[in-house]
Amino acid sequence: MKHPQRREWLLFDDRGNAWGEHSPELRRRLFCLHHDENLTVGLVRNLGFVAGRSFGRNAALRLHLELASDIALAAAYYWLSDREPARVLIDYVGAPEPAEVYPSASAAIARLVGLTCGRDLNRHVAEKRCSVDQLPAGSPLRGLLELWSGNGGRFDAPIFLEYASRRLLKRFLIMRLTGADGLVFDTIGDGLHIPDRDWFKSAVGRPIEEQPDTQYWRWVARIQRAALHSSNPVLSDIDASIYWPSLGRVRRRYRRLLLPCTAPDGSRLLFSANSSESRVALRSQVA
Repeated sequence: MKHPQRREWLLFDDRGNAWGEHSPELRRRLFCLHHDENLTVGLVRNLGFVAGRSFGRNAALRLHLELASDIALAAAYYWLSDREPARVLIDYVGAPEPAEVYPSASAAIARLVGLTCGRDLNRHVAEKRCSVDQLPAGSPLRGLLELWSGNGGRFDAPIFLEYASRRLLKRFLIMRLTGADGLVFDTIGDGLHIPDRDWFKSAVGRPIEEQPDTQYWRWVARIQRAALHSSNPVLSDIDASIYWPSLGRVRRRYRRLLLPCTAPDGSRLLFSANSSESRVALRSQVA
């Protein structure tokens, strides 16, 4: 019987870069060219790297829960989602927890998201809730609010998408509520200022928590679910530093309007529209 060949460990660092465990360049940068011990375990245990390896239809992650970098975790989630493994082993370094096995990438990511949810998001994201009465007459977001109100919260795709194209420069998201309070990307406007252009296609149909920068998207999901349950519009000013694998952290300042909608088939949608606001500066520096 021929067993699948195990690939070398990939090491995800705090900038989202992926390195082979035997990479000479990585060893040169870390000044450990002649380090003979297990470099993978050392970097995971001491520097917050996250290690990933695939073999056949299976994959494994190795990490230190207390030290793992948020960016390294996000890069590892991105890699794991692309691999679509049948089983995922999670090995916790430096902790008494036994290794765990999960039946899919999404289940493994959900487990790790739950274990790391206590991390401090305030370093990267600041939000200020605003009254919808603050929207100036004639502004694009005011017009969208009036369109939503005039339709009684019912989602009319041709009307909303035409308005988004004409007045919002296609800066919008449509989220669909599925199953037990799950949120997946239904439609993504290609006018959003996102540096990773491949994301526009890869994210559609995927759960919101399975995106790069899991902390940020988990925070967005919590607000979106609250808006859907309240059935009221939510207006906020946002100052966020968002991680993208192709570029690292990118600062975005914007005003966001969330509109809970009901689709013709009775399903629940959330229409999220943005307008760039350089005047929004909720933190002197977002890390």
